Amino acid sequence: MSSFSTSYRRKQKILGDNRVTRNYNRQLEEFNLFYRDTLTRHDCVIDGVPTQAVFQDHSQSNNKDLSDDKYVVVPNSVEVGVGSYIEWADETWMVFTEEYKTIPTHQQLKIKHTNRRLKWLTNKNSKLICNFGKGWPAYVQNQTLYTLGVSFAGQNIALANAKMSVYIKDIPETRAVKVGTRLWIAGQVYKVEFADYVSRPGLVNWLLDEDTKNPETDNFDLEIADYWVSGSKNGEKPNDKDENGSIPPVVDDSHSESDKPKVKWNIEGELKARLGHTYVYTAMNSDGTKASVSEWIIGTLEDSPFYVKEKNEHSITVTIKDIYKLVGQTVTIAAKVDDEIKNIAIKIIKKF
Repeated sequence: MSSFSTSYRRKQKILGDNRVTRNYNRQLEEFNLFYRDTLTRHDCVIDGVPTQAVFQDHSQSNNKDLSDDKYVVVPNSVEVGVGSYIEWADETWMVFTEEYKTIPTHQQLKIKHTNRRLKWLTNKNSKLICNFGKGWPAYVQNQTLYTLGVSFAGQNIALANAKMSVYIKDIPETRAVKVGTRLWIAGQVYKVEFADYVSRPGLVNWLLDEDTKNPETDNFDLEIADYWVSGSKNGEKPNDKDENGSIPPVVDDSHSESDKPKVKWNIEGELKARLGHTYVYTAMNSDGTKASVSEWIIGTLEDSPFYVKEKNEHSITVTIKDIYKLVGQTVTIAAKVDDEIKNIAIKIIKKF
């Protein structure tokens, strides 16, 4: 017959070997009870796998009513992360942020409703469309509010220059989309100017510039830009011959260019920025001179983490907001020089 102390220790071991483990197990049991009984648990599909998740409303004041954000809560056994697609309520949602729980009894993530499905060719010869012809869901936001909305050719001609920001899952098919690729969005065509893989791991952020639709190359019915090679829409092949029917000779102009190496440029400045501090970022050429910036790109999906104090054709001065929740975030500042866009990734750290 066992003593009372032995029975007590045996019972306590079932709950946990020590006080910390027992407290964690109690928290886990509380979550399991909540997950089992809550009215907000719904059937859904996460990355093609049927499961169940808890969906909670998110304050719309935090994102200026630009999207219907939700929180999704799932057990630790469910495979989900930033970039995951969730099918729920007859709509497709995308995971944007993942919360690192201090007591890891479950997973909590923030999702956004995808408002567009983008299609492009992964193989132009066989006309293969991405994602087996279905295209990829994406969250698209107008970025024109951060620009004038026009560009100028010469001295007087004003051209439409709307910009779009696209967030899409970071996978090999989206990584293969290069700068210069044209995409069809909501009846208009845009060209990828810049791709950011740094700021939000798991997602790719494309900055797009408005382009002109071309009926000779764009498929209006499928809403896919650059579907045909120029001159081959009606089954014709591009004509490489001159008016006499002969193929023109290839002119070797390799020696006509200057033998001097091409001057490259980059954005220089602090890679770690402290809360409340002011920093200057400058576009510098490889020869030590300052590059001429035609446009600084600072638009972000959420509220900007810094104030812009001054900017000119060479540099931009920003002050990091003194808000502690910004610590750990990575933000980017991009510049456009001679139609080429580059960026610098900045990590926000503590004030002291």
